[in-house]
Amino acid sequence: MDMLNYYRKKIDSIDKKIIKCLLLRFKLVRQIAIYKKRNKIKITDKERELQVIKNIKKYSDNKNKKFLINIFKRIINYSKVLQRR
Repeated sequence: MDMLNYYRKKIDSIDKKIIKCLLLRFKLVRQIAIYKKRNKIKITDKERELQVIKNIKKYSDNKNKKFLINIFKRIINYSKVLQRR
């Protein structure tokens, strides 16, 4: 196997893990939605959103930080969509 195929297989493996993690995250979001509905808690929690972004800044490198923040803002927005369903 040449190196390009080797690297691509490694990327495919990582992509699979990312998808599994996102699906798990969305499952937890649905559980949170049930909890919030039962306890009459608003879906949007700006403080929590800021904490998530703060974590992304903390865990990412400077070169990719802006990109990762944008990805997580989209994930947060999608999470709110899931909670409204």
